[in-house]
Amino acid sequence: MTRPAVRWRAVVCGVAIALGVTACTTSSADGPSSSLNGTTPSASVVDPSSTTSGATASTPPVSPTPSVIDVPTPSSAPLTSLDPVAQEASDRAAIEAQWVKFWQVYNGIVRTPADQRSAVLDAVAVDPVKSEMLDAAMRFESQGIDYFGSVTQHPYWVTPVSGQSIAVMRDCQDQSLTGTIWLATGEVRTSGGDRNSLQAGFVRGGDGIWRVQQFNHLENVPC
Repeated sequence: MTRPAVRWRAVVCGVAIALGVTACTTSSADGPSSSLNGTTPSASVVDPSSTTSGATASTPPVSPTPSVIDVPTPSSAPLTSLDPVAQEASDRAAIEAQWVKFWQVYNGIVRTPADQRSAVLDAVAVDPVKSEMLDAAMRFESQGIDYFGSVTQHPYWVTPVSGQSIAVMRDCQDQSLTGTIWLATGEVRTSGGDRNSLQAGFVRGGDGIWRVQQFNHLENVPC
């Protein structure tokens, strides 16, 4: 069977964790927002089917700051060798880069051989999101559903990393070129919107690499 000539994307579920951020909406990944060819719309590439009520994110009153992914910083330098300003820029740049890699892995996880998925995810994710992605990829594969297209990240910050080993970043993500598809027919199942408010939690491993631990759809946080 020939699959449509689109970039496939796998499914992932976001599970809330204790990162000092409360009242986030927890979701699994499925179905973006605007309708296309009579397909079913949903609020985000993050599936609203498991969304809880009271979808509001609470964070310290810090003014948002833009992405620093293009800021050249010595991210490979030891933590103690950087002053606080340089360390903050380095951490943010490293986190944003990992966020991009995470979605690249997400895009292809269903097409990744089942016995290789865990190792592939190890580079970008930890539990609970890693286990949720593995379970969801198996489910989508069995149902003949996958994702097409790709997302565009617009990360921003409301809470500094401050040298910690956990971090929270937000993303006004453009999902307008992605959605879900039935593999057997090539029929679009759902399609996405251009402004989806997400919040991601990261942890820094002993190897110094940041990995996604959870991500949530912020229902009442416009972007």
